[in-house]
Amino acid sequence: MTKGYPANWEEIAYRIKEKAGWRCERCGHAHDSDNGYTLTVHHLDGNKANCKDWNLAALCQRCHLHVEAIPIFHLTHQLELFEPFERNWLEKHIN
Repeated sequence: MTKGYPANWEEIAYRIKEKAGWRCERCGHAHDSDNGYTLTVHHLDGNKANCKDWNLAALCQRCHLHVEAIPIFHLTHQLELFEPFERNWLEKHIN
């Protein structure tokens, strides 16, 4: 297993993808690897060991890369700091 991930990461990631209906939580695109929309699971706080549901988001690779470029989430849970589009999908991940 990749460094930092729990031994059962594949099971956890599958469960999160199932919970999201195999659609990206950010853009809504269905899992479609042939067309560049492979569904992945992102740790919103950047901590691979934190596998609580609130911290895991099913994102297509495109959105995953975009979200990783926004390093603010792990610093704050204040939705008002995000653009409206980002707030819409992030809201369910904020405790």
